[in-house]
Amino acid sequence: MKRTVLTLFLTFVLLALTLTPSVAPDLIQAAPLQQANTPPVADFTIDPPQGVAGTRFFFDPISSSDNEDSDAWLLTRFDFDGDGVWDTAWDNPTNPPSRYTYSAPGDYQVKLEVKDTGDLTNVKVKTVHVGDPGGNTPPSASCTGTPSSGPPGTVFTFSAANSSDAQDVVSALQVKWDQYGSFDFRDQAWRPATQPVTFTYDAYGIHEVDLIILDSGYLTDDANCQVEVVPSGGNTPPTANLAINPASGTITTTFTLDVTGSTDGEDGIADMSVRFDWTDDSVYDTAWLNASQSWTHTFNNIWGRITVRAQIRDSGGLTDEATQTLQVTTPYHAYLPFIAVPKP
Repeated sequence: MKRTVLTLFLTFVLLALTLTPSVAPDLIQAAPLQQANTPPVADFTIDPPQGVAGTRFFFDPISSSDNEDSDAWLLTRFDFDGDGVWDTAWDNPTNPPSRYTYSAPGDYQVKLEVKDTGDLTNVKVKTVHVGDPGGNTPPSASCTGTPSSGPPGTVFTFSAANSSDAQDVVSALQVKWDQYGSFDFRDQAWRPATQPVTFTYDAYGIHEVDLIILDSGYLTDDANCQVEVVPSGGNTPPTANLAINPASGTITTTFTLDVTGSTDGEDGIADMSVRFDWTDDSVYDTAWLNASQSWTHTFNNIWGRITVRAQIRDSGGLTDEATQTLQVTTPYHAYLPFIAVPKP
């Protein structure tokens, strides 16, 4: 009996092996292994590497890294004085470096924390020495750009030679330039203030350039200047357009004024400004406002036929004007009192 059962079992095993389809070894695929996230590596630079109370320090975390995430996915924050309180919110390291000025001399522990997309973090601490400025006073930065305007491709020259300092001659001052006006001097080396720089632009409109200047005692100042890129034929004035809705109302009506229909050969509406003269008396009643949005006004104590004037200004300072006449009434009728005069 046992031999019969064993024989049947072996028969079933052989049959199963015969019916099982063969699988080629090269078709067998191992399940992919999921790569484990690793913490980022925090690192930053301090520029200048030392200074005094009043020095504007720049703290740049762009040298931080991560095996899985690029710089664009990391977040960083700083504690500039080592008091355990973060002085900046989480920010991307590709943005312009953080800046901080210490009000008192001392050695400060600067801490950077970096976080990746997996919420893993890393910390880096560096010491910055802040000295006593003594009798040194900050320099005075001056920025000039020449020519003031030109067509695309114009070589604009920027100079800080008119900067000054009570203790240093201009040649002893050092400067950095930011071509795009974002106050980002990353990857720029300090150079003598007497050495000009040149930049070119292709896009029409106003371009701002930032300058930071450093004296021999580590005190700083900054300035900016502008140049304009215009068509080869020069800048042309805008064409003003003023629409007011509704066209009539009372002294309690809120009128909406829209100049977004204004045009310019070089600028978009976002690069233009507007100001309003509510009663066309040759005195503008508002400061320069953003022309790309609508504005409202109520004529509280004025009624009748009222002409509103809008002046449009482009980024090159050229202007044009448009007017619109409204009918404004009171929401009530005024009656003179009747006074009976007795006969003599």
